[in-house]
Amino acid sequence: MRPLAPPSVGARIAAALLAAIVWGCGAGRMSAPTGALEPDPGTPPREVAAYHLVEDGRRQLDGGQTASAVATFQKALALAPSSPHANLALAEAKVRQREFRAALVYADRVLRLTGDRSEWRWRAALVRARAFEGMGDAARAHTEFRRVLDEDPTNDDAKAGLARVESDERLQ
Repeated sequence: MRPLAPPSVGARIAAALLAAIVWGCGAGRMSAPTGALEPDPGTPPREVAAYHLVEDGRRQLDGGQTASAVATFQKALALAPSSPHANLALAEAKVRQREFRAALVYADRVLRLTGDRSEWRWRAALVRARAFEGMGDAARAHTEFRRVLDEDPTNDDAKAGLARVESDERLQ
């Protein structure tokens, strides 16, 4: 009996994708705990697998494991570079790491990838607002928080951010 040949790189990638999809679906997660947008029906398998990696990373981020979360988000991005989920998650993590310019790069990429979709626009604007606020650019943060509220008038994060920025502007 001859030994089996090792699987090809393509076969290993396909197996990893399938495992990530099956594991993510089997875990009973229908939507992200943070309210992230689920992939559209017909989304390519790589992007679905990237989505599930992002969900894992979000749990790490929520648990205070920012560096691990960033590594997980980067794996998702390597798997599906055009994933708005991975780009948005990296943008959010970069704000937590106080890497505001990198956060802006990823948030802008989300806007390019998603076009005119309102929910993505306000989510990216919220990250941009936090990044500008962290950079000390109150005027641009104010503009972005207003943009979020134009898209989602009930957004408590944007309301609180706008109040902070307006308070800071009055102090200066």
